[in-house]
Amino acid sequence: MKKIAILVVLLLILASCAGKEELPPVPSPPGGGSGVGKALAGLATGMPAWAAEAKNIAVTPAQPYFNDGVIVSVSNFDYIYKNAYLFNSKQRTWEKFELQGEAVQEWLKGTATGGITIDAGRFETGDNYAVIYACMKQGKDWDCNGNKWMLATFKVMGSATGTIPEFANIDEFVVNKVLQFELMNTLAEKDNFNEINVIRYDGKYKASNGLIVLVHVFNFDSRADVDKTLTRDDLPLKDIIQKGTQKHLGHNLAVYLTQEDHRTAFWSSGKNIIWVEAFQKEAANKEAIEAYLEKYPSDLVKP
Repeated sequence: MKKIAILVVLLLILASCAGKEELPPVPSPPGGGSGVGKALAGLATGMPAWAAEAKNIAVTPAQPYFNDGVIVSVSNFDYIYKNAYLFNSKQRTWEKFELQGEAVQEWLKGTATGGITIDAGRFETGDNYAVIYACMKQGKDWDCNGNKWMLATFKVMGSATGTIPEFANIDEFVVNKVLQFELMNTLAEKDNFNEINVIRYDGKYKASNGLIVLVHVFNFDSRADVDKTLTRDDLPLKDIIQKGTQKHLGHNLAVYLTQEDHRTAFWSSGKNIIWVEAFQKEAANKEAIEAYLEKYPSDLVKP
């Protein structure tokens, strides 16, 4: 009986090992060291020794303004490391942000997305950077771009400028009353969304418990521009819609977390894309979402 018991245990161990998924080695942080205080040395004359050119990575919009949200999307790899890094060009340091997707330990399977908020406290105008580490299995070996971080570039344009048309009426686009929230301020300015010119109308709200919710209403020139933005294969919105679409009161909403763990939802409605960001991970921003759904019913279609 003792021998049989030992044999059963060994068989269970072997079965467990056989079923365990093989993963790539975990990389060191970017910059050739701890990832803290490491400047992008060598970019003036070429790629840093620890970096490789980006492939299968989309940064949208590629030319953001301050206060824009940028989405980083990675696809067509076997595994993508869950920790990505942005370069704080003000402090000259690397800052970690997490990608989201189908998690397998410290890796994400197949595709991944993440969000970065472009703020003047961290980014200089001009070229800025994010790095992502991803691998493909080649026979028995892992091809991780030469064990290098892929360097993606986006260009911060500064503050959005331009004259808002005289007929622009913020109250026509922004909801003034949201249950349990106070409207702190509003704004209207020219912007770009996935390299398409739009007028962006903002409403910033604060609840009695201190929760801040920021809403963007991106007003496009045509529905065709909205559809082009949502369905392009080389942009990350389509992937977020496919994987993050949820139903709320019968409406389709695409939901994801930003780099700061802000719960964010967006949807289309006619010539508009509505973006609702709560400045907490588990925040209940349903009041703002429902107020804007009433004004802008979702016509978002999951591909």
